[in-house]
Amino acid sequence: MEGLKEYLTRQDFVSSSEVRWCPGCGDYAVLNSVQNVLPQLGLPKEKFVFVSGIGCSSRFPYYLDTYGFHSIHGRAPTIATGVKVANPELSVWVVTGDGDGLSIGGNHLVHALRRNLDMNIILLNNRIYGLTKGQYSPTSRKGQITKTSPYGVLEEPLDPLRIALASEATFVGRAVDTDPKHITEVLVAGAEHKGTAFVEILQSCVIFNKNAWTEVSDRSCREDRLLYLEQGKPLIFGEKRNKGIILKGTKPVVVTIGEQGIKKKDLVVHDRHREDPVYAAMLTKMDYPDYPLPVGIFHAMEKPVYEVELVKQIKEVTALKGRRNLQGLLRGSEYWTVSNKGKTIKRSTGISSLANDESKVMDERIHALLKSTDPLTASLKNTIGKIFYDYDYKRSKMLSPRDSIASAIALFKAAKIECILVGDAKRLYGILSERDIIQNVVLTSVDRDRMPISSIMRPVYEIMDESNSIGDVINILSISGHRHVPIRLKDGGFGLVTIRQILRFIHDTVEQVEKKESEDK
Repeated sequence: MEGLKEYLTRQDFVSSSEVRWCPGCGDYAVLNSVQNVLPQLGLPKEKFVFVSGIGCSSRFPYYLDTYGFHSIHGRAPTIATGVKVANPELSVWVVTGDGDGLSIGGNHLVHALRRNLDMNIILLNNRIYGLTKGQYSPTSRKGQITKTSPYGVLEEPLDPLRIALASEATFVGRAVDTDPKHITEVLVAGAEHKGTAFVEILQSCVIFNKNAWTEVSDRSCREDRLLYLEQGKPLIFGEKRNKGIILKGTKPVVVTIGEQGIKKKDLVVHDRHREDPVYAAMLTKMDYPDYPLPVGIFHAMEKPVYEVELVKQIKEVTALKGRRNLQGLLRGSEYWTVSNKGKTIKRSTGISSLANDESKVMDERIHALLKSTDPLTASLKNTIGKIFYDYDYKRSKMLSPRDSIASAIALFKAAKIECILVGDAKRLYGILSERDIIQNVVLTSVDRDRMPISSIMRPVYEIMDESNSIGDVINILSISGHRHVPIRLKDGGFGLVTIRQILRFIHDTVEQVEKKESEDK
């Protein structure tokens, strides 16, 4: 990890796409901060995924040399949830705007926050719809004149941080686009947090709402109008660092240190780890000109992470009920028979859930076979390692997920193989078969010289140990419908066993049995 921090730089995360935002847009500062944050996290580039919706901010995935998904309006949190659940090892980031995230995407944002996946959500708030040319958004100020509110907005604006706190978000932060150093600090803290990190970044749309935040974010006044939250330190602000916040009951009051006997020790001390959200909610209520506007980390606490709990649940249920499969799920434990041209509908429960669970049925059949004294069925007790080493194990080839599709095609041709392992000596990421090449390359316009293997490989569904029995592997292949199964070797490497090799083993075993029977006669 440390080596990656030293090796990767901001430039490694700069894409070849031309950045196309309006000159002076705060998105540039946010993009630069994000590109500075990523190398500090100690992860390889292929571990990052950026998902966006629709809007100016949603162009982010084009400008980062990582995996990305420019999705549909408001649905970025939902798609990011799917990405994280499918591969929990990825560092998943959502970039959205006040319109995309809080209007059409409001419900998706709320549910992503309450689930608490380990991902990062950046919401850029310019209080306007910029991409569609100046309509008022859910965060536009009451009375604001826009193209869709020519006589002033009548609605009360939404506060993104209050939405996050009400959704039980475990990390809530805020920064302003004019302070990139502070943005970086907040984003790093959010990325290191285990759970959903929600960070609002205030910015002004230079074309349609150029004064959205200038009264607090302009460099000439922000020291007096912003309150930088620092863990374990009193709430102090002001260019001379002589103003602070005390509480009268539950109400915050602005005071000057040294006046009316106010001392530094009288000020509220910031604690972002309070479980009770009342304090953090109080901070979100503070706004200029009555108060300085707080920025920094409002709330941070540990709670169970969704994808971790999901994997745990799957393992527990699988251990209890056995491996499930799609056909069993589709048939279920009850069904309806429609006959007589639709005039007769009969409900049946004759197929038990056990009979529908093909994995359990297959397990039972294989275990019954293994008890047999028949030479052929008894041979299924052999380890899969025997097949691997006895039948062309040297034809198992591995490429890196970063290698091009063209290099994989060349290896298929040179080695005359039907499947390739994708990974390295320590980790197996997936497999790539000839069928994958035909479906994803030959029948499409994919650039095979530039696209990496990782873009079309199939994730690893199961890795068997070489000590597993042949019967175990036949079970896995029958349930999954795949023709190849990766195996973990005793020396720490990986190999590949195919249905073709298993059939060869069975054929040879049958020949040996028949030969012995012939000799006995």
